[in-house]
Amino acid sequence: MEGELRPLREGETETELNAAWQERSRDAGIVMRRPNLNPNTNLAHEATAFARDKGVDGEFHHAAARAYWEDGVDLGNREVLLNIGAECGLDSGELGAALDSGLYRQYVMDEHQAAKDLGVFGTPTYRINGGEPDFGDKSVEEMTTMIEGRAK
Repeated sequence: MEGELRPLREGETETELNAAWQERSRDAGIVMRRPNLNPNTNLAHEATAFARDKGVDGEFHHAAARAYWEDGVDLGNREVLLNIGAECGLDSGELGAALDSGLYRQYVMDEHQAAKDLGVFGTPTYRINGGEPDFGDKSVEEMTTMIEGRAK
């Protein structure tokens, strides 16, 4: 296991997210369970870059998010990523070779540094109309206020 155990956050139990996240996931029609792990996602970002070059990065991203939130998979695990890639039609051998060689590693690190340079230090982070980054869990109402306030 790479990454770290996910600490309990306010209102969470060992198996459930807090009430606000439960409501948002219900409203969005998606399943979100409390994951036990905050994985190291560098390898997942590399796999996403590979998927981008194959034209399925959106599909891969959604499949990885679904696997993490619904099933609690470790997105830092190479085999997990190969399985997700195969679900999206990627060649597991090609993806595995790209991950093993570090083909996308520098790209991912450069993108990470560029995000940090913009003030991004976690997810979710929002930057609206070139404003300062705003980090954290936001309700629809909070997002609406942020957008309306920065649209002026």
